[in-house]
Amino acid sequence: DTVLAALERDLSRIASRRRTAGLETVVIGTATDPYQPAERRYQVTRSLLEVLAERPGLRIGIISKSDLMVRDIDLLRRIGARSELRVRCTVTTVDTGLARALEPRAPRPDLRLRAAAALAAAGIEVGVMCAPVLPAITDSRASLERVAAAAKAAGARYFNATPLFLQPCAQARYFPFLQERFPELLERYRRAYARNAYLPGRYQALLRARVEQIRRRFGFLAAMP
Repeated sequence: DTVLAALERDLSRIASRRRTAGLETVVIGTATDPYQPAERRYQVTRSLLEVLAERPGLRIGIISKSDLMVRDIDLLRRIGARSELRVRCTVTTVDTGLARALEPRAPRPDLRLRAAAALAAAGIEVGVMCAPVLPAITDSRASLERVAAAAKAAGARYFNATPLFLQPCAQARYFPFLQERFPELLERYRRAYARNAYLPGRYQALLRARVEQIRRRFGFLAAMP
C-alpha cells in the first residue's frame, strides 16, 4: 500500500503541473530488479502496472533480468496502447554455466530471451541490454555478438551494453568469485577498481565503439531510448 500510495501521489503531481518538456518518464527497475522472486507471491510490481495502465500519456520503461515479465503481458499491452512503453531485458551472457555462477538466483539467459521474444510477439517494444559487461570475461567481440545475435533472434529492436560498475560493497562479493573462477584476473581487477567504481574513460569508449559496430552488423536501431 505504501508503494502504491507513493506512485499515486507522484502521478497526481505529474497531472497537476504544466508539461513543458514532452511526456513524463517513469522507469521501473533502475535501483533493483522489479521482478524479484518474491514478486510471484506479492505482486507488488503488477499492482504498480495496474495503476500505470489507467494513466495515459506517459513514457514508461521497465528493466529486468527476469522472465516473470511475461506474466504481465496483458497489462503491458494495455499500457502500450495509452503510453510509450519500452522493456529492456538484461542478459549478461548466453553462457548458461557462467550466468549461473554470476547470477545464481536469476533465470537462465535462454529463459530471459524467450521472455523477450514473447514480449516482442505481443507487440511490445523490446531491447536487450548486455550488462554488466565484465572486463576480460564477457567483453570480447565474440561474446557480445553472441548476445546480440540471440537478441535479434528474439525480436529485440535495440541492443546496448554497459561495463561493470563495482563499488567496494560489491567487490566483497565479486572478488571471491574471481578468485574461484578467474584467479589470473583478480589482481588486474583490484588495480582497475582501486580508486573508482567505474573503469577509465578509454575502456568505455572502446566498448561503445565495439557495441556500435555490432549494432550496425545486426541491424538494431541506432540507440536505445
